[in-house]
Amino acid sequence: MTKINLIPRNNWDYDVVDLVKTVSDTFSSDDAAPNIKKYFNAVPVFTGSGRASLYALLKSLDLPPQAKVAVPLFCCTVVFDAIIRAGLMPKFVDSDFHDCNLSPRDLERKRRTCSAVVAVHMFGNPCDMDGVDAVANGIPVIEDCAQSMYSMYKGRKTGTLSAASFFSFRCGKYISAGEGSAIFCRDDDFRKRVEHQVGSFEERTLPQNIARSFTTLAKAALYRRPLYGTIGYPLGSRLDKKFNLTAKDGFSTFKIAPGERALADKRVAAFGEKIERQRMNAQRLLSKINVNNLSLPTENRHCTSNWHQFALRFASRQKRDAMADFLFANGIDSARYLDTVVEEARQRFGYAMGSCPNTEVLSKTVLLVPIHYYLRGRDIDRIARMINQFKG
Repeated sequence: MTKINLIPRNNWDYDVVDLVKTVSDTFSSDDAAPNIKKYFNAVPVFTGSGRASLYALLKSLDLPPQAKVAVPLFCCTVVFDAIIRAGLMPKFVDSDFHDCNLSPRDLERKRRTCSAVVAVHMFGNPCDMDGVDAVANGIPVIEDCAQSMYSMYKGRKTGTLSAASFFSFRCGKYISAGEGSAIFCRDDDFRKRVEHQVGSFEERTLPQNIARSFTTLAKAALYRRPLYGTIGYPLGSRLDKKFNLTAKDGFSTFKIAPGERALADKRVAAFGEKIERQRMNAQRLLSKINVNNLSLPTENRHCTSNWHQFALRFASRQKRDAMADFLFANGIDSARYLDTVVEEARQRFGYAMGSCPNTEVLSKTVLLVPIHYYLRGRDIDRIARMINQFKG
């Protein structure tokens, strides 16, 4: 099925200007990244991906083999892959319904057997870091900030709230530099251990980096109207599982490409304006939805979300799926996010059914609807109107 004006579920913000910037800096050896250093007031350690960053952090902790790492079950399975690749074991922790973030209460029940915690700021909404830290009681906490660039927790930037953190520059995330990630460490000695670990990562060749830039541009073009509805969605639906087009699976430890680092640094300096536009879209959509049989997202108290994603939660999987089908029929794509995470965790990572009951519900009832910063007011109004018209 093709729809010329289909609104994409995700935003791949990468164009010809970005391609030129990335390719022209492919030959650069300058790793200064002044804007990223200025924004975080810290020295970053760069890697080729968020999952590689988490791997480097976990390896640098020097934990005993097979030590357990507390991690929310309601997050991308690449996080679990990184834990396993680091020679450790995931200890799955449940999430709270109100923000889809790691539950400090469930962490408290499971913390005794854990040697570290990965706190994922889901959808850009910061975790209850005070609660997490209180329960962690001295074991290292790593913030997964892949979705939380520019989010704030009690006046402090996410990524500055724990022993270490990492951000993602992958397309589909806010910076959308193609790929890449930045690690931040509170302790200088720990940062040096991380640098040593990343120093062993493989470097892609110049032809590989240039080819990746052109591939990123092609994918980004297919994620924008009108190509998304006519080519991108039909093609992606058939080929993603076969060729892993969205890179949801797989694990590799590469260094960041110089061009992607340069593009990420350039974007960080002025990206706040785009996030503000997306925040306005989120608030506009919230103000116009008047349906009573679903739960709307909210910002945690004393926090500022970047509204990376807009997550609706339904009373049942059937109602969620019916809404997704209704929206698609009316030209709006959506994402049944983490729909298979529980079963994947059971089959691949030893998850025991029933130990994270909230997540078993969330994975079947959460639907992400688009609020990208490039969408205009009439797009947001149309999305709200369709949600309100749904009679399922």
